[in-house]
Amino acid sequence: MQDNELITGILNGNAGLFEDLIERYQTGVYRTAYYYTQSVEDAQDITQDIFIKTFNSLPKFKQGSAFSTWLYRIAVNHCLDWSRKKKPLFIEPASLENRFVKSVGPEEILLRQESSEEIQTAVRSLQEIYRTVLILYYFQDFSPQQIAEILDTPKRTIETRLFRARKMLKEKLRLSVLGGDGHDLLSKQG
Repeated sequence: MQDNELITGILNGNAGLFEDLIERYQTGVYRTAYYYTQSVEDAQDITQDIFIKTFNSLPKFKQGSAFSTWLYRIAVNHCLDWSRKKKPLFIEPASLENRFVKSVGPEEILLRQESSEEIQTAVRSLQEIYRTVLILYYFQDFSPQQIAEILDTPKRTIETRLFRARKMLKEKLRLSVLGGDGHDLLSKQG
């Protein structure tokens, strides 16, 4: 079933269909929450809160709109509210995965950890509007148009923020061992 069909069914009294929406979007919403919290427990709690809020707000959903955009708008806003209260630590997800690759030697692990710390510091230092665009673009693979819809902001504004965020990040990383332009995070074209 399509999202809009599920929503119609839920609104007509079949609340059990909401499980299908949760199953469909749980991983992406959890990843978004984790990027903000860097805590499995907090991300799980926030994910649950987001789906509860989404369920309770379903009557306000405009049929014909993209449910995913509406859901991620709720998710990002909830994560931003959480961030304002908690000041979370940001960790590059790839660095966590690289720690468990057996072919990587201890020296490589140390270099990657140092690189990750540099990136964490640089991203954490960005203003919220730039940090959010980077998370949605690089870690959730949303297009600038999708981000514009999620944040309810014009596409050109998102493209400008993405351009500025890259520029700020390159400058922050330029003097580090990562070498600004060469870092993987900045290689995705947009």
